[in-house]
Amino acid sequence: MPDHIMTVRQLIKYAGYELQLEVMAGHDGLDRAIKTAESNRPGLALCGHYGHFGHERVQILGRGEISYIESLSSSERAEVLQEFLSYTLPCVVVTNGLPIPAALATIGNHTDIPILMTRLSSAVFTTRLLLFLEDEFGPSEYVHGNLVDVFGVGVLILGESGIGKSECALELLQRGHRLIADDTVLLKRVSGHRVFGMRVQPVKHYMEVRGLGIVDVIGLFGVTAVGDRTQVELVVTLEHWNENKVYNRTGLDEEVYSFHNERIPYLVIPVAPGRNISNLIEAAAMNLWGQKLGFHAAKELNDTLIAEMTDKNDEAVLDEWQHTTLHREIMKPKRQN
Repeated sequence: MPDHIMTVRQLIKYAGYELQLEVMAGHDGLDRAIKTAESNRPGLALCGHYGHFGHERVQILGRGEISYIESLSSSERAEVLQEFLSYTLPCVVVTNGLPIPAALATIGNHTDIPILMTRLSSAVFTTRLLLFLEDEFGPSEYVHGNLVDVFGVGVLILGESGIGKSECALELLQRGHRLIADDTVLLKRVSGHRVFGMRVQPVKHYMEVRGLGIVDVIGLFGVTAVGDRTQVELVVTLEHWNENKVYNRTGLDEEVYSFHNERIPYLVIPVAPGRNISNLIEAAAMNLWGQKLGFHAAKELNDTLIAEMTDKNDEAVLDEWQHTTLHREIMKPKRQN
């Protein structure tokens, strides 16, 4: 069960264009709630079998259902539709641009059940509806951080208050990247095993920077410097440099940030005087692109050096290399998360 609901009116508002929806009857019932992403083809129900009838789902009438309804006599049609619409349905959608049976429209108006029509085929409409509702009903939560689109990679910047998240985001904006959300980010898992981040503030082009106050992002950097949402593909936590902590030195010890069973690449970047964090985040985003394309710098470096030394049959150099700190870091077993 989703943690929120959507009304038929909201479905039409936010997805009416993509789903090509038109309200044909039952206008007074547009505030009925849709509580599940699944839809239902009520063929068996129209034939009188209501066992396990998914009445809480959006009901889809395609060519088969409409053909069956039209084949009935007037009295039978009225009886079948009266029983069908006696259940608490969110709405009924007739696909393929088929004419709405007059009895269906009449009873829909009487029961305040919205009767909608789409010109999409049943298969296409069902798929698009499922994807849209799965996105809306996906688990979500708020996190304290900044979300920036860097080279097309959504980077979520976390860390304690005052660590420099907003300052880092501001410098990334100066480099031509886009701000999605400042201070508070809404994370939501959507279809396709993706996690999207979006802004919470109703006004999207302001951000707070300690010492400066409120900054107008559009006024300083232009309208292309802000966005509404992006897929989160990298999570970075900023923390004060700890000399007693061993930080990742090669990139092969991969860590992940878990969000409702979705695993996102995760980095911890220590903050210290002289370190340009925005540079590091840009490099991390570019490195992630490289890994997506099959390039892994640390592994390739290790393999290349070993191959070259093996070809030269230089056992002394090879033995010396295999005892270096970098080699041990590269070849150590990856941590299980």
